[in-house]
Amino acid sequence: MRNRIAIVLILLSGLVTWLTWSTVQPVRLQSVYQQVSHLLAALGLVTFAWIFFIATRNRWVDSWFQGLDRAYVYHKYLSIAALALVWLHKLTIDLGKIRVARTVKAEAPRLFGIKIGDIGEGAAEYSLLLFSGLAVLAIVAVKLDYQRWKWLHKLMLVPFLFGVVHYYINSRYLVFALNPFSLWMNFIIAVGLLSAVYSVFLYERTAFRYRYRVTQLREVAAGTLEITATPVGAELRYQPGQFAFLKIAGKEAVFPSHPFTISSAPGFGQIQFTVKALGDHTAALQNNIRPGDVIAVSGPHGRFDYRAGARRQVWAAGGIGITPFRSFLQSPIPPDYQVDLFYAYANAADGAYADELKMLERPENLRIHLIDSSTAGFLKIEDITRCVGDVPFDLFFCGPAPMRKYLQAGLVRTQCALGTFHYEKFQFKGTGVFSLLQRFFPRRASA
Repeated sequence: MRNRIAIVLILLSGLVTWLTWSTVQPVRLQSVYQQVSHLLAALGLVTFAWIFFIATRNRWVDSWFQGLDRAYVYHKYLSIAALALVWLHKLTIDLGKIRVARTVKAEAPRLFGIKIGDIGEGAAEYSLLLFSGLAVLAIVAVKLDYQRWKWLHKLMLVPFLFGVVHYYINSRYLVFALNPFSLWMNFIIAVGLLSAVYSVFLYERTAFRYRYRVTQLREVAAGTLEITATPVGAELRYQPGQFAFLKIAGKEAVFPSHPFTISSAPGFGQIQFTVKALGDHTAALQNNIRPGDVIAVSGPHGRFDYRAGARRQVWAAGGIGITPFRSFLQSPIPPDYQVDLFYAYANAADGAYADELKMLERPENLRIHLIDSSTAGFLKIEDITRCVGDVPFDLFFCGPAPMRKYLQAGLVRTQCALGTFHYEKFQFKGTGVFSLLQRFFPRRASA
């Protein structure tokens, strides 16, 4: 049940919206189409509130969604739902327009000579056009790196604000009454607005509370840099396998905040991040960080914890995906766990911490298998089952998505005795409605 608390809360918020809406009557004559349109608009505002609430990256998000990585999967589908609800609201309200014959027509209230109702309708049009336009912009952009992706999502505040203005001006229901629907919608809008303002304007200034001074930089593989830092003030409290967002204090212009797995275990009076130059701003981090720099850290996040799995486990890592397992190995593995670690890397130069793993003092309940793909080939599920046998096991994976899909296909093919396949959806860029549209309208690669 704990793994489903997020979807229960989302569905419950939609149910409360429908139930409270069904208890009130519009203040003007409405067709069935128009009444349904107002319900769709209310559900759209609820969906937007969830989208911005997830973007705050607060501890409730981590707890309810069982990790920030999973929260952004929900963020993706909620964005798709929001776009659909906005367009359905537009279509149903157009279908349901009616003319009501009146013997006396009241003069519409005006603001600076403009009908207030027209202001609300204009806000609705701007909201729809901007929301849809941002999605199109994400599709046609030749290059959309992580920082531009973040700014594109921050701009979502603008159509949301227009939508709120439209709701308060053009709603055919009493918006400030003491009925359940009005109270509920005002609460939802307040949550959405506060979350949006925090995530857009305050997060970068307030969330990075922990400061560490860089004491050592070490290349642990080709293009892979280990950053060791000691705390300046309070230490970040984290569990092995978690990740955090970091930035270099005073150098945000060249390296904005970015998420990285913490590659060390807690309790050593220091923190380590291991960064591979894979694009976006990771190369900028390597080029600009220096010993003595202060890094600002926000977090921790994630629920990648082997202690939540079965006692018989397989850990599979690919490339830089060894980092959470290194963190696991720096703390004693409970004696009732039996673990096989498979670490695959492209070649000897690419094997971060391979030498460290070779020299690691291994307890009886841990076996380490190093796979140099340039000589041994890709790690296959048969390689794993040959060592593990027919005993059911949980598989914890961290590595490139193609490697994960390859192993998952092998699991289906061999029908081995797998318990649960654990992995983090460590992909914040490209979530939301933008990523879905990009699947149907792929961008051409830039030269």
